[in-house]
Amino acid sequence: MKNTLKCLIQLITAIGIVGFSSCVTFKPGWSMSEMKESRMETKQLIAEAQLLENNASSAEEVELLIASFKEVLKADPQNYYALWKIGNYHILMGAAYAEKKKDKKYHYREAIKYCEKAMATNTNFKTEVLNGKDITEALDKLTIDQIDAMGYWYTARFYYFSECLAPLGRVMNTRIVIDNNKMIERIDEIDRTWAGGGNYFSRGLYYIAIPERFGGSKERADQEFSEAVQIGPNYLVNRWGRAKYLYHLMGDQENFKADLEWVVSQDPHKADNPYPWNVYFQQDAKQMLADIQ
Repeated sequence: MKNTLKCLIQLITAIGIVGFSSCVTFKPGWSMSEMKESRMETKQLIAEAQLLENNASSAEEVELLIASFKEVLKADPQNYYALWKIGNYHILMGAAYAEKKKDKKYHYREAIKYCEKAMATNTNFKTEVLNGKDITEALDKLTIDQIDAMGYWYTARFYYFSECLAPLGRVMNTRIVIDNNKMIERIDEIDRTWAGGGNYFSRGLYYIAIPERFGGSKERADQEFSEAVQIGPNYLVNRWGRAKYLYHLMGDQENFKADLEWVVSQDPHKADNPYPWNVYFQQDAKQMLADIQ
């Protein structure tokens, strides 16, 4: 997530530029063809993956975790839970552990692909997209049963946009942001509290990043982050993100330190974000606190 705020600022500025078409294409996740290859019980495989999830704290262990959820798919190729989990942990690999742009691209593309395949477990949605509709044109078919796939789909695309595209590439691909906002709006309709305030967190970043002449507002960002913290008080991501993106920008060192120290002080096994993500948030928080010493 190095330089993420700078990238987000460039990202949203590009929204005001019209007349460009998207150059980045993502192979639809529902085009993936998988066959059952295992006779093992799905519940047993999921339990084994969850055991790894409770202890994964390094790049190697997260890779093993992804592989473990892929074993679930060998027994049950349409297992929604395993599909979106694979997408989610590819995002973590890209954000926390990948240093080269090509590696980030790989992980974010895989995340998008698996989240799309997870959304396509909804047969009504799949029918729509197979008949030629764009994802954003078929959003009304998605339900709360696909909400995690929906949320991490737009998250992976935001990461790809901000960390993998050059400034001109962001100008040429503003459609990514526009479509993401449509997905956020659909999630709001289904469950505004998703992921402990995940949509509010994303809107907080949005209002920080865009110039004031386009509607940017630190005050509005503060409101969105505060709402996220209220909805998900035990989610490390909310205070970590508020410190990293808002308080750091405002030069509010007191609240910056308070949020990060709170993040570091939590038990990563008991906080509401999954343990592998909590490890990342805490490691990043410690580094940010060390940088101001």
